[in-house]
Amino acid sequence: MKAIFGLGNPGRDYYNTRHNLGYMVVDFCAKEKNIKFKNKINFSAKIANTLIEDEEVIFVKPQTFMNNSGLCIKKILEGYKLLNKDILVICDDLNLDFGFIRFKEKGSSGGHNGLESIIEVIGKEFNRLRIGISKSKDIDFKDYVLSKFSLDEEKKLPIILDIAKKATFDWIRCGIKYVMTNYNNKFIN
Repeated sequence: MKAIFGLGNPGRDYYNTRHNLGYMVVDFCAKEKNIKFKNKINFSAKIANTLIEDEEVIFVKPQTFMNNSGLCIKKILEGYKLLNKDILVICDDLNLDFGFIRFKEKGSSGGHNGLESIIEVIGKEFNRLRIGISKSKDIDFKDYVLSKFSLDEEKKLPIILDIAKKATFDWIRCGIKYVMTNYNNKFIN
């Protein structure tokens, strides 16, 4: 079994913001598989289940807000009896240029509060897919990550989401080494 976590903030106020890029990717994956998310209060999450090449997979949107993502992930790991190697966390990344994606097996939070929350709860060793949103020179990063995409970014977003979806399915099928080799440091535009 595998679990794919798309990080974001619940609620309409955060819909289509840069910080909800993880939610957007898992929504794209669920749409591809024609599955619906169900609210699972005991896991503090919305979860969609499917099979991919005989592997049971759950797509998860934590409902704990970004800064407390680790609480949901811990509940899922314990409830489904998963190991850290069985999960993929998808999130935005200020330190990557818009249009770049990067897989990692472990590491620091890079200043990302959602990743920091997860690291505090389960440690640094878990798979992650980081999607670049760039930095703003004019807007404080806290306001920037909660802002909507620019019109130019919105035009490119479907391509980025589609590649991230494909990369996520490749991680499920082929593992972290494969996706690191085939997707890291490639510009999506």
